[in-house]
Amino acid sequence: VLSDSFGQMVVQIQRLMEQVRAEEVNLRKTELKALQAQINPHFLFNTLNTLYGLMLTDVARAETAFMQFMELTKYMYTNAEKDKVSLRAEIDYIRQYIELQKNRMNDRTEVHLSIESRNERPDAVIAPMILITFVENALKYGVSSHVRSDIFIDLALDGDSLHFATRNPIVVRPSAEKSGFGIANCRKRLDLLYPGRYVLKIREEADEYRVTLDLKLH
Repeated sequence: VLSDSFGQMVVQIQRLMEQVRAEEVNLRKTELKALQAQINPHFLFNTLNTLYGLMLTDVARAETAFMQFMELTKYMYTNAEKDKVSLRAEIDYIRQYIELQKNRMNDRTEVHLSIESRNERPDAVIAPMILITFVENALKYGVSSHVRSDIFIDLALDGDSLHFATRNPIVVRPSAEKSGFGIANCRKRLDLLYPGRYVLKIREEADEYRVTLDLKLH
C-alpha cells in the first residue's frame, strides 16, 4: 500500500510531466532564441520518465531518486539560462545525474566515469548543460537489464582545452521522431557559443555509439 506522501509524490510527478509536455509543444514554435530554454523540458521529461518507472517498481529507490532529482532541478533552473557556469559545478552536476540514473540500473550495467585534469584553471567556465546531452543519451540508450553493458564517460581538461567522450552499446534504438533532438540543439548552441573552437564527432559502429567533443573553453 502506498503511503500518503508517496501517493502525493506520484501525483506531483504526473503533474510535472504534463507541464513539461505542454512546454515542449510551446517551445517548438519558437526560433533560435528558445534553444537554451528547450534544454529544460527535454531534460526534465526524460528524467521524469525514469522516476515514474521507479515508482512502479521500487518505492525505496524512487524516494531516494526523487530527492536527487530535486537537487538537479534546482541547479538546472538556477544555471540553465546563464551564458557560462563554473566547469567544476557542471562536472559535479554530471556526477549527480549519473547517480540518479543508477537507481534504475541493475548489476548488468556499469558506468565508468573518468575525470582527469592537468594545468587546472580554477576559474574555468563552460556553457551550462552542453555535456549533459551526451551523458543523457549514453545512459538512455546504453542501459540493459538483461545483457552486460559498459558505458564510458571520459573528461580530460588541459588548461583551457577540454576533451569529452562517451561510448555506449546501443541497447535501445530511438524512434525516428524522437531521435536527435537533444544533439541538434547542442550542435546549434556550440555553433553559437563556440564558433571555430570545437570539434564534435559522432559515430555509430555496429552496435556501439561514440561521441567525442574537443572544446576550447576560452
